[in-house]
Order: sequence, then C-alpha cells, then structure tokens
Amino acid sequence: MLGVIIGVMAVTLVICIGQGLKEQIADQLGNFGKNVLTVTPGSGSAGLSVLTGLSSASSSLLTASDLSTVENTPGVAEAVPLATASGSATGDHTIKSPYIVATNANFPDIIHESFSSGSFFGPNDSGSVVLGARIAQKLFNDDTPLGQGLIWRGQRFIVTGVYDYFNAPPFSIEANFDNAIFMPYSAAQQASDGSLGIYRILARSSTSSSGSHVISSVRSALIASHGGADDVTVSSAIDSDGMSNQTLHLLALLVGGAAIIALIVSGVGIMDVMLVSVTERMHEIGLRKAVGATNRQILSQFIAEAFVLSAFGAVVGVALAAGAVGLLRAYTSIQAVLVWQAMVAAPVVATVVGVFFGAMPALKAARKDPIEALRHE
Repeated sequence: MLGVIIGVMAVTLVICIGQGLKEQIADQLGNFGKNVLTVTPGSGSAGLSVLTGLSSASSSLLTASDLSTVENTPGVAEAVPLATASGSATGDHTIKSPYIVATNANFPDIIHESFSSGSFFGPNDSGSVVLGARIAQKLFNDDTPLGQGLIWRGQRFIVTGVYDYFNAPPFSIEANFDNAIFMPYSAAQQASDGSLGIYRILARSSTSSSGSHVISSVRSALIASHGGADDVTVSSAIDSDGMSNQTLHLLALLVGGAAIIALIVSGVGIMDVMLVSVTERMHEIGLRKAVGATNRQILSQFIAEAFVLSAFGAVVGVALAAGAVGLLRAYTSIQAVLVWQAMVAAPVVATVVGVFFGAMPALKAARKDPIEALRHE
C-alpha cells in the first residue's frame, strides 16, 4: 500500500506541477501579446527566451544603429532596447553589482506589468530610474522610495517608479527583473562612454499580430545593414519561448514515466504481499473450501483484498498530492494547480494495477485442493 501511495502521489504531483508551470509561462507570455517580436544577436538557437541574458550564439552585441534599423522598418510601431551595464548603485544602502537594464520609455508598452507605486520614466527623463520590487527594498529603507536619489557611476538619478513583482515562472533562465534597475538607454550609454551593447531588442508590430512578413522585413533590413551577414535572429516573442514549453513537457514525461514505473513496482509489491497472505492463510482456505466455499468465492475474497489495498493507497496518495500542491502554492513560487483528470486517472490506474497483480495469488488460493490446504501448517 505504501508503494501505491508513493506512486499515485508522484504521478499526480508531477502532472499538477507541470500544468502549473505551463500556466505560469502562458501568463507571462500573455503580457507581451501576439504582436511582439524579438531580435537577438547570432543565428539559429540564439532566441531561446524572451528576456534571457547575453546570447551564447554570437560574440557581438546589437548596436544603437540596429535599434534604429528596427524602428524604421515598415510594420514596426516601436522598438525597445535591452542592455546591461555595470557599476555600483547607492541609495540608503549600496549594492556593488546591481542588475542595470538600460532601455527606453517604450518599455512599459511591451512589458505589460503593473507598478506598486509611481510610473515609468518619460522619453526626455534622462535622470530618472525605475526599480524592481526586490532591489527597491535592498536600496532604500522606505517602502515607497519615490523621489529619492540613487547614485550610479557618479551620476544622481531620481526614482520615479517601483514595479510590482514580475510574473516570472520558477526554474526560468530569464533575467530576474525584480532585482533590476531600469534607466534610460541614452544616460547609460553616455555613462559607459558609448560602449554599451544591446543584448536584445523587443519590437511591437503595428498590426495585431507579429506576422511573418514583419519578421522577414526586420530580418532583411538588419542583414542588409550588417553588410549581408546573417548574424541576427528575429522571431515572435511566443515562438522564442517555445523551447521552454517543450523542455518542460519532456521533463514532465520523464518524471511521469518514472512515477508510472513506481506504480508498477507497487503492484508487484501487492502481489508479493498477497502471495505471503495466501501462504499464511492456507489452513483458513482449506476450512472455507471444506465447508462449501467455491473457487469463485475464494477468488473474490483475495481480489477484494487486493482492491482494498490498492484503492485505499490510491486515495491516500491523491490526498497527499493535493496537500503537497497547497504547500507548494503557499510557501514557494511554484503555482501548481489541481488537475482533476490526473486526480481521477492516477487512482484508477493504480487500483487496476493492484487488482491485476493481486489476481495471481487469488487464482493460486482458489485452485488449492482443500485436503492439501488443511494439511498445511
């Protein structure tokens, strides 16, 4: 029964966690919309995730000229650069290596995330910054540090807004924007002596969807501006995160397969227990057959015992899985969801496996000769 409990709990919990992670990823992608496309340096596998850090497929980064090329491509409504810069940041406290994101005023139009206070900086606010929720707590003693000063590379910036927590799924390779300081790209470029490279460009098409013609136009324009070199990847935001969903699906299949094996092993365990039970109760079987019990009645008795063992273990396993889902949602960032199909199918499969493996000992008991059974010590 313990094997059944563990097997059912594992199968149910894996499916619930996998479904929860898929919904979290879908919610995050929903913030971008269907008309957002991404531009990353390198070709082929460079675009694995919308907000991933520097691409490993290319040693070079995108430039301000590339940003201008994307903005001026027909069909593109606006483009947003994402660049990182180094340097300590000082508010009430000092962070030596903060995550600096240099972007422009169009960033909120692409990343539809809410603010806990304030708003994003405007196109002409070169001296303003916006903070992620966690880094705001690390830099300042005030819960709402609007209007306070932040020193970076000897320059003073004014905090104009603080983002609410970003809707990012766990186990993600994406950049954690909760720890980010957002500042104008022009100011970061000037403070970096013009050496600031762009690791990703997010663009919004003027149509309701990022059609293949817009992606093709942007790619062609960039290749032309690079002298014919095919060293950029352009894709829709949703397509660029397809690898995350595929990896998650494969992982769920792998762990789910292991849990199904656990169910089969638990079924073998039930068979062993039932074989021992038949052997130990052989005298009882002989007595029952001697007073008129039929083979069918003996068979039904032991199959019923196998059913009770597996069914009770399955119910306990589902209950424990439901409790584990609640604990994960309460104490971790994994928002697992209860999948009723799994909560019904797993116990049914476990019960069928238990009864199937319990049938062999039941057949042995039913076919036992009553005289031999009575002689058994």
